[in-house]
Amino acid sequence: MKRNYLISMSIIVLLMFGYFYQLQNKQVKQLKQEIVKLNERIDTLEKSEESLKAKLDEALEKSKPKPIPVSVKKKRFIDMMVPALNEVYDELKQEFFQVQEDIKQNKETEKLKKLKEFYKVDTNQELLYALKPHPKSIALAQGAMESAWGQSRFFKEANNIFGVWSFNKNEPRIAASGKRGSKTIWLKKYSSVKEAIKDYYITLSRSSAFKEFRKTNFENPDPFVLVTKLDRYSEKKAAYGKELAAMIKYNNFTKYDDKEFIVQKEQKQLTKEDAKKEEEFEKNAIENSNDEVTTSNEIEESTKEETTNDMNIENEEEKSDNKVVEKKDEKSTEIKKEEQEVENKQTPIKASQKEEQTK
Repeated sequence: MKRNYLISMSIIVLLMFGYFYQLQNKQVKQLKQEIVKLNERIDTLEKSEESLKAKLDEALEKSKPKPIPVSVKKKRFIDMMVPALNEVYDELKQEFFQVQEDIKQNKETEKLKKLKEFYKVDTNQELLYALKPHPKSIALAQGAMESAWGQSRFFKEANNIFGVWSFNKNEPRIAASGKRGSKTIWLKKYSSVKEAIKDYYITLSRSSAFKEFRKTNFENPDPFVLVTKLDRYSEKKAAYGKELAAMIKYNNFTKYDDKEFIVQKEQKQLTKEDAKKEEEFEKNAIENSNDEVTTSNEIEESTKEETTNDMNIENEEEKSDNKVVEKKDEKSTEIKKEEQEVENKQTPIKASQKEEQTK
């Protein structure tokens, strides 16, 4: 009996094991099928995501503004700069002729004295050197080079076309991201392109670094000779003049020059190789415009010295004005005292007259 019971239980256990084994196999198969379905779904989703990403990239690419060709950027820069340059140049030219006429007629006017003080010169000849504007072709070439054809941050944020430094913390200015040693580089911020061009001409007319440039401009105003005298403007030294000459030739900047006011000898055209180099140079300058300041330490020191002198002159004038005001105040105080004394003397007389009238 007991044996039969054990056999029966064993059969039951085996049956149950078989049932659960089959059930487990069925569940495993179902799980595998679900996993296959999930993998298929994941693949579908991944393909869909890739498709959507491709469509999004395509849409973004289409929505992006097309890159402006270098030739268009250059034309925009020239169209922007030339009108303001013409205005400044004509104003400077007119002043030069007026002063030249006064000098011919031996007129020592107050204006002449002030101009000599401003340009820091002693003789009439030196003043004429300073007042005569140099060719516009040079200004265009320097402006294009220093501002990367108007693409530099200094130009976009501060209208600073020529990389002119600032040493006066009270004037509008912006900081360059780079430094010279441990010093922060500050550049002037101008209200307009015309103001920037005028200040550039004044810088070259006053700076002690460009005496030879001014003398040559007066005696032999050939732009291709003059650029060789600008090596002290940039850290590039002599290479700077060569780059300016190539830029003037390649872009035919001399067509903007005042033909009656300059001397220009026939210049050889750039070779195809040199023209190709200049094209690449200008393209890189525009496309890779950065925050780099290339103006030299010499012009930095010169500008700093001029700024200091100007500030000293302003302080002296302010002190002088204050002294005048103080003298006027003192005189006014004295007059008031005298009036008070007269009034005090008249008061007893008026009182006496009043008593007599009362009686």
